[in-house]
Amino acid sequence: MFKRTITTALAMALAMVTLAFPSGQAQAQHTTTVAPGVWSSAILIQNVSTTSATIEIKFYDSAGTLKKTYPTTLNAKEPVTLYVPDKMSDLASGQYSAVVSSTAKVIASVQTSSVSQGTGPWTAFAYEGVDSNSTGTKLFFPGNYKGYYTFNSELVIQNSSESTATTLTVDFYKQDGSKITTVDLGSLGANSAKTWAMTDSIFGALPSGNTGIFGAVVTSSATPIAGIANIWATSPTNKTASYNGVTSGTTSLFAPSLSNNYYGFASALTIQNIDQATTATGTIEYTNGTKQNFSLAPNAAQEFYQPNVSGLPSGNTGGSFSAKVTATAGSIVGLVSYSRPLAVDLAGRPFGDFASYNCAPVASAEVNIPNINNNYYGYFTNVTVQNTGTDTTDIKLTYPDGKTWTISGVAGGGNANFIHLPNVTTNPYAASTNISTSAVASSSNGSLLVAVIQHNTGAGVTGNNPAKVPSDFLQVFTGTPN
Repeated sequence: MFKRTITTALAMALAMVTLAFPSGQAQAQHTTTVAPGVWSSAILIQNVSTTSATIEIKFYDSAGTLKKTYPTTLNAKEPVTLYVPDKMSDLASGQYSAVVSSTAKVIASVQTSSVSQGTGPWTAFAYEGVDSNSTGTKLFFPGNYKGYYTFNSELVIQNSSESTATTLTVDFYKQDGSKITTVDLGSLGANSAKTWAMTDSIFGALPSGNTGIFGAVVTSSATPIAGIANIWATSPTNKTASYNGVTSGTTSLFAPSLSNNYYGFASALTIQNIDQATTATGTIEYTNGTKQNFSLAPNAAQEFYQPNVSGLPSGNTGGSFSAKVTATAGSIVGLVSYSRPLAVDLAGRPFGDFASYNCAPVASAEVNIPNINNNYYGYFTNVTVQNTGTDTTDIKLTYPDGKTWTISGVAGGGNANFIHLPNVTTNPYAASTNISTSAVASSSNGSLLVAVIQHNTGAGVTGNNPAKVPSDFLQVFTGTPN
């Protein structure tokens, strides 16, 4: 029996211009992203089972029409990277959604970038594929932007049903939880996906500028849906990020990777209370014991910018840390975004590094890391693993070829950074090039873990092009419990 995984939006060799639908269909729907760039995607699949997997990937256009079926097989624990323009070269340029079906348990993620182009903008983003059991009739998006300090965003929603159309509405909320407006998004056909940018005319009631930040709840009338939010800015540099909409909240969240001037990076943790009736009260506890309390009305959200938090460490030694978020009431979801400030530049030009990831709601004894790059076409990977327990533990990555990498003595609440760069002597692939692999993270004493995967480029990485500056190669997504 095939099991379905949803990958919401794929793009290949496409100039992302706005293509509005004609009147009579849902207003301001787009067949492509509005974020500027010429995009290409890769689908990354990891077979996490102990048996071989027969896999089928179906590509659908924005109308839900099947355009291509791509079959492949994976051995037990085997990963694969499928670069869409190469592997599906007969697929016309355009934006697609995809469904990955498999006879064994697999996980999928999507990486999209414009960094292979000869001219800018050079940006990138990533997100996780959605298991069909994790779709729902409501999707929550804690961070949406309309001209917010130059940032804008869009929602990409996919109908997971193979046979039934649905209609969509979206409710927007201010950070204090008060409702801004409800917008009818119209119908969404079976297997189809559409894009709505916050700058579209139907969202005219939304605030813009430095108050243009709000939460969103998308509701489907008939079928389960999946979705992502894409975020971008064009000033002072081009940058993009993406994260997944979530179907439900929890009372505990984990943020494995937070930064305070860590090699120039700074992070912001956003928490939203999605409970419709109960105030969410709780605490953020960072690795060094620093705590922040919060109280969020129903539908309210709050952003916590780590450089503004008194007591947190800073710099290249201590400026990478984790946090656990605990709510004693309400139901919360979380999002982390980080970037390098303009003070970090090359030849007087600012970097554009920017990314977002979903806070992990569940920790597990083993975490699947579906993709790791090592000197791979200009990319390297940092895998950040958080020890969510209270006892010190050793954290180990085990790769499909049998290699391992262990970082010892990770304190309770702390994290370990497995940086796959050639100058890191403990990296088992330090002397290798063009490595694209996967791993499973585990602890020595059974402590539960969460992880995020961060792809980027840098000096010394094979394939790095220092002329592509300013640029945003950064792609981040969350590991999956095993």
